[in-house]
Amino acid sequence: MRALLKTSQGAGSGSLYLAVSFFLSGVLTYVFQGVSARSLGPEGYGGLAVLWSATFLTVQVVWIGASQTLGRHIAEREARGEGWRPVSASVKRLQVLILSAFVLGALFLSPLLLGPLFGGEALLYVAFVAAVGAYAPEYFLRGAFAGRRRFARLGALHLVEAASRAALAVALLALGAGVWGPALALVVAPLVGVLLLGSGATASGGEGRPFGAWGAFGFAGPVILCVACGQAFLNGGPLILSVLGGTREQVGVLLAALILTRVPQYILSPAVSALLPHASRAFASGGSRALDRFLATALVVVGLAGALMVGGAWLFGEWGMRLLYGPGFEAERALLVVLAALAAFYLLCEVTSQALFALGEQRRAALGWLFGLPAFALAGALPLGGDLVFGISLALALGVLTVAVAQTVFYLTRRRRAPAGAAR
Repeated sequence: MRALLKTSQGAGSGSLYLAVSFFLSGVLTYVFQGVSARSLGPEGYGGLAVLWSATFLTVQVVWIGASQTLGRHIAEREARGEGWRPVSASVKRLQVLILSAFVLGALFLSPLLLGPLFGGEALLYVAFVAAVGAYAPEYFLRGAFAGRRRFARLGALHLVEAASRAALAVALLALGAGVWGPALALVVAPLVGVLLLGSGATASGGEGRPFGAWGAFGFAGPVILCVACGQAFLNGGPLILSVLGGTREQVGVLLAALILTRVPQYILSPAVSALLPHASRAFASGGSRALDRFLATALVVVGLAGALMVGGAWLFGEWGMRLLYGPGFEAERALLVVLAALAAFYLLCEVTSQALFALGEQRRAALGWLFGLPAFALAGALPLGGDLVFGISLALALGVLTVAVAQTVFYLTRRRRAPAGAAR
């Protein structure tokens, strides 16, 4: 096992290790959510729902750019036999700057966010800020492991995080900690994985061409914009509902339904995020035709997963809500199907974004995500039927569908016929 964690894996074996790890991580996440919901009830779980949604929306926005920058540029430099140590050093400096700005911004905005989002509970807000900071080193490791094709180690990192979060939450809830038990678990879990698996992660790599921090941000900036929009669609529903006057019970039920309906998406999204090194390597070695084949295969996989999500929500969604969360967590079939479609469209957008990133077209990927915002606003303003929860969910799904169409058009119109090694 130790030797496996120190060796590189190709796309096939690497995807297998990731799939197994993400499946087990998903199971453990549902243990965390199910135990928390049953222990706290709809109202108490509503506070945790806000913390969960705010944390993972912000974590993705703040840290995914650094992770993707590492994955892309380490993979490209290793493929060309170049040293990548300047890349890791620059990204570390970039993360320090981003973390400093985030903490200062959180302090400055606390009077505005505490009331509408966190119901005036200062400790939940502190947990939110601490959790976002705790994910910085983990996302650095995610990018480094993906770029070096250490996918067994990347999968182990996800698994350790999910296991420690579930175990700590269950233990603290059993001791009567209330919502603070799972809140503390959110903060501690990413640090456990870093401590266990981060030793020597970037000790090698060799010197190479300079790679400045702002050069790293030149790629990461549009990526961050993509993730900001994507996470607003995927995880923003409970936050939007809270701001628009939804009750804590409604917020808790919406998050429970979101988590239930995205089982395949939860498992596949980390794997899709790790596709960038493979896509960059395919384009660098085989040009646009190789990237086309890679993208087509990925789209078939996520398309089947999306159909599974929607069909599963239609057939088993209401039963699954009762089984996983217990009394007080009821959601209609129509809402569950819409949320499953939201997750399916999001997967399509993630895959197309990775292909655009590999082409060096990250700005067009971001523009595609921006097209989804007015579509969401228009859909939200129309009388589409249903209550506030259903209306928000349907508007989010239509917004992401708009993004998927826009990014597909961008890829088809901007793809290049390039010789091997033409990737930037």
